[in-house]
Amino acid sequence: MGVNNVMQTGRSGLLAAKSGIATSGHNIANANTEGFNRQRVQVNAEATESKNGPKAMIGRGVRDVRVNRVNDEYVEKQIREGNRNLAFTEERDVSLRQVEDIFNEMSGEGLNRVMTKFFNEFRKLSNDPDNEAIRQSVREASQAMVTDFHRIRKEVDEVRKHIDSRITGYVREMNALGEELKELNLKIKISSIGGASPNDLLDRRDIVMKELASFVDLQAHKDNEGSYVVEIKGGGPFVSGTVSSKLHAETSPADEFGKVDGSLDIRSESSNSPTVTQSISGGKLGALIETRDKTLSAISGRMDEIAFNLAHAVNEIHSQGFNRYGQQGVAYFKAPEQIDRAAEVLELSDAVRENINFIATAAQPDAPGDNRIALAITGLQGLKLMNDGKSTLDDFYNSIVADVGVATDRNRSAMNQNKDIVMQLGKMREQISGVSIDEETTNLLQFQHTFDASAKVIQIADEMLKTILDLR
Repeated sequence: MGVNNVMQTGRSGLLAAKSGIATSGHNIANANTEGFNRQRVQVNAEATESKNGPKAMIGRGVRDVRVNRVNDEYVEKQIREGNRNLAFTEERDVSLRQVEDIFNEMSGEGLNRVMTKFFNEFRKLSNDPDNEAIRQSVREASQAMVTDFHRIRKEVDEVRKHIDSRITGYVREMNALGEELKELNLKIKISSIGGASPNDLLDRRDIVMKELASFVDLQAHKDNEGSYVVEIKGGGPFVSGTVSSKLHAETSPADEFGKVDGSLDIRSESSNSPTVTQSISGGKLGALIETRDKTLSAISGRMDEIAFNLAHAVNEIHSQGFNRYGQQGVAYFKAPEQIDRAAEVLELSDAVRENINFIATAAQPDAPGDNRIALAITGLQGLKLMNDGKSTLDDFYNSIVADVGVATDRNRSAMNQNKDIVMQLGKMREQISGVSIDEETTNLLQFQHTFDASAKVIQIADEMLKTILDLR
């Protein structure tokens, strides 16, 4: 083996050590970088030569210095799924908390107390039908109840609008991530042509995939060229290699799935279906759609049922009574014509709102002290007017509040469980791919010694070459 070959052997060790030092330094610099996978230098021994005979196979240093990242794709997939589940429960928790605040009976005069006061005021009126002050209190309690129906309906609609605004923002974020994923697929494909591993680009792509998965349930796999192909379950392809699609959030009419008129539908450029809203599940978007179209629509519908049945039941009794002018047939409420949005349009009748003497308490005309109509209206509180004759107004309303509370608690428990799962997966990933400062420091010292030793090999080879030249 020639002296030049010895020098080349030292040079190869020098370059390998330099790559190791640079890689360890890169790891240390990114120890706190989110999504960073530690990198390792992989080297292979150069093929030996046997110029001095078959029994003298002399090594020639290292070759194919390659920097690989330490990564477990299965763990990354589990992390994506864990983040999707956590994002679903966290996003749903935000909306359910807002709904819970609407029905927080502990903070003041909630609808349950207002309805109770409405019936109590009629009960007082039945004890003294001609009392002007009590009649005034009855009208005020009635108006307070109507106002609270409006408040609940309005605040539910505000939560729905807030959800739609979040859907718009998340669709925009998803489209931006889809574009970035497409660009990363292209850059990684180009960088990999020469055989190198674009580790930092791969790390960034994993982060983008994790963020994408937090929005919606995805199906993802790699094609033959190593590019990600991402499909939204039920929504068609989203990114396919170097081609990306887009989602659009557009207002549309009500549908049979619970979406109200004017709410947002999600459309996909790559789907044959006009809308993919109801196909979307999981993640932030899935949580928002489920809360909006199921939870909020159910609450609105049940509040409308209470307002509709209460108004018609009171009117049916009140219109049979006689007011202080001896008139019969006066409605107490402007009864909604249909259940839909009844809580929003419920109002006192013009006659009652303008004159308390139009409040009927008597079952027959010209009968001072007759309180039978007032008593009958009071008795509605204990009648099972709701749920096909199975629930009173109070029971039905309390079931709405209870269902909201149960849904919030159940979701919160699931959220805490998902946090624990994601934390455990993060620890598992950290054990596999995380950077250990102590380990990297040890590696730096090792590579430094290797570098110095390789430089010594070159120095000795240079001295040998000088000796040979001096012999000539």
